[in-house]
Amino acid sequence: MKDYILYRKIARIIMQLSEELHISSKRALLLFYHSTVGQQLHDPQYGYQLMSDTYIVNDIKAEMAK
Repeated sequence: MKDYILYRKIARIIMQLSEELHISSKRALLLFYHSTVGQQLHDPQYGYQLMSDTYIVNDIKAEMAK
């Protein structure tokens, strides 16, 4: 996946996290980059690049609930 497409996907995920959790975009950014899912999104072997934004957001929320 091209870097600029991946970065746009990450931005959408962060904004969706912010909206769903009712937190600031800065806090959502921190949650994303401190999550395992956020780290795995950069590695094509996990397949997250092919998943929908909502799927990834739900995985991040599930990870946070643990």
